[in-house]
Amino acid sequence: MSIGLMVDQCPGCGGLYRANSRQLCTNCSAEEDGQLQTIDRHLRRNRFLNNEQAAELISVRPERIRAWIRNGKLKLYDYPNLTDQCDLCSQPIRAGKLCGSCVVRIQEEVRHEYEQDRLMKERKKAAHSFYSHRQ
Repeated sequence: MSIGLMVDQCPGCGGLYRANSRQLCTNCSAEEDGQLQTIDRHLRRNRFLNNEQAAELISVRPERIRAWIRNGKLKLYDYPNLTDQCDLCSQPIRAGKLCGSCVVRIQEEVRHEYEQDRLMKERKKAAHSFYSHRQ
């Protein structure tokens, strides 16, 4: 059995590192930990900061804040103005991956497709029944 050194390319800096569960090199992991500690300090001082304000305070893009929320590194329940975004329409959300209106729209589309499928099956069954009675 061969045991090789598993390496990966860091998405943060582009450097090579030994693969780990964080999927970051040591330097980028330390930088992220520092940013998270800093944002945590700022949020404890002012729990009403929104994503943009928090991102500006620690000089990261708001998308980074969203990624930390999505990965569970920032918890929304203590911070009423932090939000994630709906994966489809980008509206602010506090839980899940889709907003309520997108969930309803998808459910309606699925219901419509099932109904169309059911109607097609009935039509085929009726047509087959019609042709088998004529013979």
